[in-house]
Amino acid sequence: MIGYFNENVSKYDSWYDKHEREYHEQLEFIRERLPSGKGVEIGVGTGRFASQLGIPVGVDASEKMLSLAASRGIFPIMAYADRLPFISGYFDFSIFIVTICFLDDPVASLKEAGRISKEVISVILEAGTEYTNRLQQEKKGFYAYAKFYSEADMVRMYTMAGLKLIRNEYSDLYTGGMRYRIRYVAGINQR
Repeated sequence: MIGYFNENVSKYDSWYDKHEREYHEQLEFIRERLPSGKGVEIGVGTGRFASQLGIPVGVDASEKMLSLAASRGIFPIMAYADRLPFISGYFDFSIFIVTICFLDDPVASLKEAGRISKEVISVILEAGTEYTNRLQQEKKGFYAYAKFYSEADMVRMYTMAGLKLIRNEYSDLYTGGMRYRIRYVAGINQR
């Protein structure tokens, strides 16, 4: 999967230019809920969100994605989400923006995010909408590697990771005439 992301950086990044309205709606949805403090985006990709949300540090396993994120002012860290190179409690918050769906072990990654930050946030494209159902059926491009999750899945994974939910909100948005649901889930470490 990382190879595919490395080989298709421009294709990935151009989505935001071609879908400017959707990108800005998602940005605003996140911005309205984002806590203050020192943050890290895990699965930063090309840095489109982190650079606009004032998140200075980005982690990704794709070297080429990180290179573009760095050009947007993000301090790039090449690492996997379940093995983060930070001391415990270093960040006020960590955020996964449409990243959980690409992880092999989301629970381990959420647990690791809980180790390095006080608050763990996940923004997902929720399973079961017309848009995510179509992406799952087509199984092409970046989303050929994705597994979408429901609200119940996210609650279960946060619980398994030892995180207490403090926020769980959504907004229904549209792309190409199809509805999709963007969900914001936040939790704090119970340990």
